[in-house]
Amino acid sequence: MAGWQPDQVKLDQVGQLLSGAADPTNHQVHVQALQMLDQAKRDYPDFGCYLLVVFCKMPSAALELRQLAGIHLKNTIKDKHMKTDVLGFVRSEVLSMLGDPERIFRRTAAQIVTTIVAREDSSLKTWPELLPKLMELLNSGSENHVEGSLGALRLICEDHTRQLCEQEFGERLNQMIAKFISLFHLPRGDLRAAAINCIRQFILPLPNAFLMNMDSFLKGLLDLHKDSSAEVRKEICTSLCLLAEMKADFLADPNICTFVIEFLLWTTEHDSDYDVKKEACEFWSTICENDEVPAGVLKPYLTRLTLVLLNGMVYSEEELSVLSDDLDSVPDKTEEINPASLHHHSKHAVAEQEDEEDEEDEDEDGGIDWTLRKCSASGLDTIANHYQANILDALLPHIHSKLQDPDWKVQESAVLAMGALAEGCEAGLLERQYLPNFIVHLINAVLNSDKPLLRSITCWTLSRYSRFISYSGGKPDEGIGGPMLEPLVMGLLKCMLDNSKRVQEAAVSAMAVLEEEARMVLMPHVPTILQVYAQAFSKYQAKNLIILYDACGTLADSIGKELMRPDLVNLLLPPLLAKWESLKDEDRSLFPMLECLSSVVQAVGLSFVQYAQPVFNRSIQLIGQALESQEKDPYNCLEDEYIVCSLDLISGMAEGLEGSIESLVSNSQLLPMMMKCFHHISPDVRQSAFALLGDLAKTCLTHLRPYLEGIFPSVQMNLDPEILSVCNNACWSVGEIVIRLGSEVAGVVNNLLIPLINLMCRPQLNRNLLQNTAITIGRFGFVCPEVVAPSLQQFIQPWCKELTGIRDDIEKEHAFRGLIKMATMNPQGCLDSMDILFKALDSWQQEKLSPELRKEISELLQWFKANLESVNQWQGVYGRVPQEVKEGLQAKYGLPPS
Repeated sequence: MAGWQPDQVKLDQVGQLLSGAADPTNHQVHVQALQMLDQAKRDYPDFGCYLLVVFCKMPSAALELRQLAGIHLKNTIKDKHMKTDVLGFVRSEVLSMLGDPERIFRRTAAQIVTTIVAREDSSLKTWPELLPKLMELLNSGSENHVEGSLGALRLICEDHTRQLCEQEFGERLNQMIAKFISLFHLPRGDLRAAAINCIRQFILPLPNAFLMNMDSFLKGLLDLHKDSSAEVRKEICTSLCLLAEMKADFLADPNICTFVIEFLLWTTEHDSDYDVKKEACEFWSTICENDEVPAGVLKPYLTRLTLVLLNGMVYSEEELSVLSDDLDSVPDKTEEINPASLHHHSKHAVAEQEDEEDEEDEDEDGGIDWTLRKCSASGLDTIANHYQANILDALLPHIHSKLQDPDWKVQESAVLAMGALAEGCEAGLLERQYLPNFIVHLINAVLNSDKPLLRSITCWTLSRYSRFISYSGGKPDEGIGGPMLEPLVMGLLKCMLDNSKRVQEAAVSAMAVLEEEARMVLMPHVPTILQVYAQAFSKYQAKNLIILYDACGTLADSIGKELMRPDLVNLLLPPLLAKWESLKDEDRSLFPMLECLSSVVQAVGLSFVQYAQPVFNRSIQLIGQALESQEKDPYNCLEDEYIVCSLDLISGMAEGLEGSIESLVSNSQLLPMMMKCFHHISPDVRQSAFALLGDLAKTCLTHLRPYLEGIFPSVQMNLDPEILSVCNNACWSVGEIVIRLGSEVAGVVNNLLIPLINLMCRPQLNRNLLQNTAITIGRFGFVCPEVVAPSLQQFIQPWCKELTGIRDDIEKEHAFRGLIKMATMNPQGCLDSMDILFKALDSWQQEKLSPELRKEISELLQWFKANLESVNQWQGVYGRVPQEVKEGLQAKYGLPPS
């Protein structure tokens, strides 16, 4: 683009378009101008040059016109509607704008710079002069140039951290960080804060350049601890939190440790800026959750710290103003409704525990962002888990005092604090005999407060103690709950019908938690619960309906087949299905409803038969519509949820209706659709499809037979542990098919056996997947021992290890019968692993052993003993078996101990 000059006519046209786009008062002209600007980006290769001219080289043009040109220039670069030569022209000119007298232009230029670096054809490596030029501007002495270049460096450090951490930038980054530290004493607070911000981007990746400067960085931070700028103090707190998370050994110096803790404790309590206090408050959770921090580092401060956190839990006036619009007559806003947040994994999926959030830990502040109140409660929760009863003697008197305070907001903070203590301090509260009276006070007094926020937090806190309330003083073996259970249920049900949506939400959420904890001792109260649920179906707005669906599903999961009682079925199904019928297909609330119905139908079983046809038909329709839509747009992932939830519901129907599902399947397009889903781009869809396959194998094998030729290769293709939940369900489902087909599968076993053995021999894999693999291999061995037995030596050790840990049920019995058949056919494959084999055989509990399996195992052991004694090997083999295993084998199978 060397020598490029603008055409004046085109430049005038661009100016006119920008003028039209900048003026929304004439709607038609405004829209037309935006459309023409967008089209020009595509049609004219040098259009970016014209935008650059308006932005950089027309100082007499209107400010808003130039700014709009800069924004469109940035977006043109971002959308990749710019050729490399034009981009080079932009690079050569845009840096001059970093020193422009107008701050808004300096900031736009910084955004353009980082957007250029984000392009694959213009990274830091292909723009080698960028960083030296920015560093030169930092040293220029011009305040505008310092601000502009620092703004660009801040965005580059944030957006392109990984590039800067590459080895070839090591020395450059070292120089940059050292320079940023030298800027900590600039007179302007926003520039000091920007310099800190640049450096803290490198705390998480910890490149050598950061580590080399860490001591200077830390000293610089601590020197600024009394800085007048709130923005600087906030950056200091954020940096210290990140250091505590990633490089906590800086706290090993007792002087630094004391200084940091005292500074952050003072800041959490006294700082004049709300956001700074909130940022400092994050430190307490961070330091407790890091195992590298000495366990007792906060112990000397616990009395002060817990009181500071307790005082930080009081609602601010700003929070209260946000939470004011709460009557159930006010419709929910669209953005408040989040059906996806309740999505359940398919029942055969592997739970990825590290990604799970404890939903109980959320308080009832729907509608507001992360606040000092929430942060303080989270900090106290973490400290309670870490230090447990050690914090109670100093803290409880303050909580007790606040519970009696005439200000309801102070009372509310005390109730929240008790909820935060529940997980870590319940045992300590019981030792101090504090809990029973406290719970009675909550149920009898606070739950009936005239303040909705006090009622809602009380529901949450009571749910945190629901297990204690359910069983303490009761006889759970006889299905009798504790004496506080009934008052709790009645109190929560009353709050479920409250006129405050927030109280409704808290109460129904608490009921779902109680259902999970109380389970069968809740049975005497289920009729009353379902009557209130029926009322809530007609009372609730959309958001709380979603939580109500979850509560219904949780109740079904918790009490299981007890829900089959006709009186309970008649209380639950009519209002639930009336709501199901009222929901339109495009309503996203349909997803949690589908999940709810999946749990309910499994629980009520054959009682659902009379309702099954329309529910099944609509589920098929939803799957068909979604698949058809995705044929036109394969990457439309919005449709995935319809497929997943509908497959899961049909899977639940297959399990609940048993053989009654067969007629529904035979008269539908379910199986062709399911076959498509095995090859779907979405792992969630494939996961649910294989879960359904396994459930259909139990009741609809006849209908699956025509599809087996495609099913087995689909399973084989999805036995990939990189996609854990899909692999797990595929593995489980093929086991369900094989055990029912028997020796018919001999021709396909070999193809499937190889990937299954590969899975079995990877002990680092997820335990659930390994156990499912062990069962499936055992089932293969049961139906086709002559095919599997020759490979026994390859997998017997990890296989037996996993079989040992599996719960005693019919699936485990299938696997052990396969083991017996294979060991009989290939005893040589067992000889080097007899101690592990015997331990697996001993893993059965006496009462769970079927007479047939006990007899088969006993005969196998006697057969091994006789054959090994005949070659004088028995004593050597059996001598490696631990004594407790020998005693178990004698007790269960009559094998002599020597």
